[in-house]
Amino acid sequence: MLKFFSFIFLFIGFTKTNAQNILDSFLIPSNNVLFLRGDSSNGLNKPRDLDFHLDLQRTDELWVINEISASFDGTNGGSTVTFYNAGSNDQWSEYRKDAFSGHFMNKASAIAFNPNGGFANTLDVQDANNNPNGYFSGCTLWDSDTSIYARINQNGPLLGSHWDMLHQSPFSVGIAGQTNNIYWLFDGFHQAIVKYDFQEPHSDHEHGGEDHSDGLIYRYDELQVERVPGLSSHIDIDESNGWLYICDTGNQRIVKLNTNSGEIGQNLNPYGENIQGYYSMVGAEYEVVMDEGIDQPTGLDVHNGRLLVSDFNTGEIIIYDIESDPLIELGRIETGFYNEVMGIKAGPDGSIWFVCSSSSELYQIISTIMGDINGDLIYNQSDYLLITLFLMGESQIENPEAADMNFDNAVDIFDLIMISDFINI
Repeated sequence: MLKFFSFIFLFIGFTKTNAQNILDSFLIPSNNVLFLRGDSSNGLNKPRDLDFHLDLQRTDELWVINEISASFDGTNGGSTVTFYNAGSNDQWSEYRKDAFSGHFMNKASAIAFNPNGGFANTLDVQDANNNPNGYFSGCTLWDSDTSIYARINQNGPLLGSHWDMLHQSPFSVGIAGQTNNIYWLFDGFHQAIVKYDFQEPHSDHEHGGEDHSDGLIYRYDELQVERVPGLSSHIDIDESNGWLYICDTGNQRIVKLNTNSGEIGQNLNPYGENIQGYYSMVGAEYEVVMDEGIDQPTGLDVHNGRLLVSDFNTGEIIIYDIESDPLIELGRIETGFYNEVMGIKAGPDGSIWFVCSSSSELYQIISTIMGDINGDLIYNQSDYLLITLFLMGESQIENPEAADMNFDNAVDIFDLIMISDFINI
């Protein structure tokens, strides 16, 4: 008993400053397992992005957005496939397409959720009405309530189930949700990053309406980015500091923009709709964080101090440490899917998900090490207890490599501290 209390005292005396990141485990290729989680039989058809629902009761919902309708659908416009219990043995999926998605998801290119239960998508098209001389396109806001989305107003008289839409960014190929109804876009037409504030979805909260008058749009023209036709350029916000990370695909680089910086430089004239404000921003803080070793960055996700970037050309998923300054490339995951990987996302459990656009497939990568002592592919108190008993000399670990959290070729107190971080003991 004295030995046990001495051990616990030693544990409390250490800090958690050296905690390893769960995503670092994927840098040991032999320990990665790849699972096919969805394909055309689920309704996937040229998927370009994916995102997990942010509601704490719905975090097992993975939403994938298709550029077009499913092959069995035959109608125009983009669509979504929601994977419930994503990655589990009882995973199931549901394909949905709003009857008016020919406009509101015309060539859908990216999706992002917001904490208020809404999600938005971008349109990689010049004009959402297919007018060859028009530039009426931007992003659409939706309600993720499954009794509403693609269910109400499907036969009119209102315009389907969409919640709101603003039309000042043709050829938009990336989107990130920030808070309430605020989203950031990669505007391929203006070669700029744009902040969209829908404020109140339609003035009376109706679905399918046409009142966009309270919309506020802020265009950051000083940061010039370049779209590559047919590819998405995904973006994501580091919630810890407000930096927006951007796949600048055409310029073969990763840049970041401080979303808390900049001021209005001048008013802009909106195209095709009356809105509350449209502004060109000046003086924003931004910088290039990586412009070497990347060919066509498309997928991007910020997760727990790490930046995941997929290279469409090589199929590699690159992991960067963004807690260091400058950021450091930690390594690369070889997927083997050349000219395929379009969007990536780290799941709530730390696994990595991505979509292949041409083959219409969804994949999940799971790492089998980094503290998963009992091999059940999740981190829990059982793993913590097994390391504790091993360090006390009470039992052996069948796979010691799985307990070597910091890769120093030893299982010690530091590994126990790291696994405690993962499960919040």
